[in-house]
Amino acid sequence: MGALSITGIKPGSTSLKLTAGKITKTVPITVLSRNLLSYGPAEGNGLTATVNTDGSLHVTGTATGQWRGLSWTFPCPVQGTVKLSGTSIAGLSFNIKCLDAKGQQLGAQMNLGNSVMAIPAGTVSLFLNVISAEATPTAKDGDLRIQLEYGTTAHEWMRPDNTSLKGGGYELANLYPRVTGLPKTLGTDPGVMVTEPSPGTYRFKGSTTQKVDSWDSLTCSVHVDAGTYTLDASDWPYDSSSWLIGIQSTLTPDDGSGQTIAFEPKGYGPRPLKAGTLRLNIFVNTTGEVDKTFTPRLYKID
Repeated sequence: MGALSITGIKPGSTSLKLTAGKITKTVPITVLSRNLLSYGPAEGNGLTATVNTDGSLHVTGTATGQWRGLSWTFPCPVQGTVKLSGTSIAGLSFNIKCLDAKGQQLGAQMNLGNSVMAIPAGTVSLFLNVISAEATPTAKDGDLRIQLEYGTTAHEWMRPDNTSLKGGGYELANLYPRVTGLPKTLGTDPGVMVTEPSPGTYRFKGSTTQKVDSWDSLTCSVHVDAGTYTLDASDWPYDSSSWLIGIQSTLTPDDGSGQTIAFEPKGYGPRPLKAGTLRLNIFVNTTGEVDKTFTPRLYKID
């Protein structure tokens, strides 16, 4: 008995009529795209995505901040090893996260620097996001052709089967823990009062005749998974290189390899961190009058 091999040339539906003697059978055939993604129109954080006639994404607008943009979540259609590829727009980046039934990330995220990955066991859905990688976002008007496919080799981009999935806005989660024990006065004569006018935002107001010299009074800790992290703030009290008000941080790795400096002025990342406990200290070393507001942010970007 012979075998019949059928190769799909492009996505779509058709049928095949098979005849053997007096018996005729019509078999429906659906050719699916090798591009396993799902996406569609989306708007949020200053960016708008529409779908071009060829199925690619057209993105316009100016992101409202770094690490903010657009996202889509859809059922995971694949198990095994997959390859991510695509063309981006300068200043934007894209990645895919694997999520479990509770929406928690499993394993590392996929991006162009980590483009081949085995889908982790327990993956229920995939999360695609397109975000601004610019410290000061600029206007965008261009096309994205992103592809996720079986295997380890990238092929010519193909339109996904689903380009009508509505997306929304997205920004990376701020992992910086809240500072407790506020309000608190640092220094003397009369000192700098530290308050929290809104969750995660700190105000430093007061005066001193000498340097405040406070290096470990505003301390908090968080456990981090291995990955690439950056410390950021849209409102550094002075600038990201200042030793007047800023952040110092040390990492104690879970593997026992010894404590290291993770972040400090002029070195807020991005940088790779091992899994471990990250100790974060907001320091204040001003002299004279001060009235500054500060919202620290810790992002896992890879």
